[in-house]
Amino acid sequence: MTGQFFLFVFADSQAEWNTSQWRSLTISDGLNASGKHKARCIPINDFAQYGHDTVQAVVGPADVIVVQRNLLHPEIWKACDYWRGLGKLVVADLDDDYPHLTPQNPAYPFWILDKAGLKESLGYTPIEALTEGFKHVDELISPNELIIKDWQEVLPGFKGYWVPNYAHWPWYKELQQKPFNAETQRRGDAEAFIEEQIVIGWGGSVSHWDSWWFSGLREVVPEITAQYPRVMWKVCGGDQRIKQFFERLVPGRWIDQAGVPPEHWPAQVASFDIGLAPLCGPEYPQGERYDLRRSWLKAVEYLLTGVPWLGSEGIVYAKLDGKGGRTVENSPEAWYEALCDTVDNLAERKMESKRLMAWARDNLAMEHVVDQYVQIFNDIAAERNAAQGMRLPNVWYAGDIFGQTEELAGRVEVSVSGDDGDALAMVQAQTFRISKEWHEGIPLEYSAGSGSGQGRDAGPDPGRGLSLATILQYPLLTQVNTIAWESTSGS
Repeated sequence: MTGQFFLFVFADSQAEWNTSQWRSLTISDGLNASGKHKARCIPINDFAQYGHDTVQAVVGPADVIVVQRNLLHPEIWKACDYWRGLGKLVVADLDDDYPHLTPQNPAYPFWILDKAGLKESLGYTPIEALTEGFKHVDELISPNELIIKDWQEVLPGFKGYWVPNYAHWPWYKELQQKPFNAETQRRGDAEAFIEEQIVIGWGGSVSHWDSWWFSGLREVVPEITAQYPRVMWKVCGGDQRIKQFFERLVPGRWIDQAGVPPEHWPAQVASFDIGLAPLCGPEYPQGERYDLRRSWLKAVEYLLTGVPWLGSEGIVYAKLDGKGGRTVENSPEAWYEALCDTVDNLAERKMESKRLMAWARDNLAMEHVVDQYVQIFNDIAAERNAAQGMRLPNVWYAGDIFGQTEELAGRVEVSVSGDDGDALAMVQAQTFRISKEWHEGIPLEYSAGSGSGQGRDAGPDPGRGLSLATILQYPLLTQVNTIAWESTSGS
């Protein structure tokens, strides 16, 4: 599929604008900028009014509908069912481990304590409502693979795809890596102190208290500050709890940066010399579980600005480990060693990060990965269509390759007896079952346009490697044909 129209149904309000930026607006802007596809965003409350003429006009042209998070109300479920009935691909997008929020998270009273009274008004707790909501979409996407696995355990057969968070390239394209004078650092010139501060920075929303408290990083802040007179910590965002403990731990040696609009955030990141991405460790198991289901966005931001980074070990940053930074075991000893190593070798680390800025642009900025993003939804659509028994273009099906199973079964009904007859009947039955249950609905991938022919008329090319389904079926059919031939030929 090409030239697709994506509709992003976002859940954030202006007062809490966060996830919807990265999962809806950034993606929409990138798709539109490509010139290949179109995209639009719509509030989830408007999406629920699917019978309204304006909503019909907005949603109607969409090929793909991505509904963010709040699949919590029957009207949302009805809207999803309605548009799915018209052939739209409707997927849910979930970026947080809502069933296991911890008390430090501002959303905990809503999702876990049900302070909004959903159980009383709808008959579902928020988590129960979300679970029901997932039954009204085709598949799930998430920036964390563990979230997908969690929900597949809750809803067996529920399919999901990892779709990472990407950055909005226009906010980064004019930024340069912060310069660093290693010679001044070695001399220790007092008059150059301000210019040559080593800024160790972090920023985030108000859900990272456990990340600091149980990662092991908090304990080494005073020690690193005392050991390196040029180090200044920069704490960005609105979490006053974290800022208060910095004031207690290292008064006068940290910078208080208030929250900024999303488009100004990359410039703040670029002011860091070292970027931090701590996650809650095993000292608090529930908090560790929650933090291991975050996205890799912090490391993405550091890579795009050429900032050497350190992040807690685990699945969140594993795919970027070694690219401009590294992951760290959640212990004070490991954080101390990693920080010392990075500060002591900062010039080298910065050169490594600078070399990776172009790679980050090409692989982590939405405007540069549009084709990869759209392909994910092509795969989802193909999977859904196959499950519904639809035939897809440029795809070979079992019937095209092996003929009708009923006819094959008839051809091998030969006169054999005893053990041979039982064996043949068993093979025939197995062949017929596989064809019925597997091949009538699931296509065999076939790449048209290569080999000696083109498209469906070219015929299957065994040298090009069909899917696992072919591999499973072909030896069985061969065995059936062999038995039939040997029986009829008298060998």
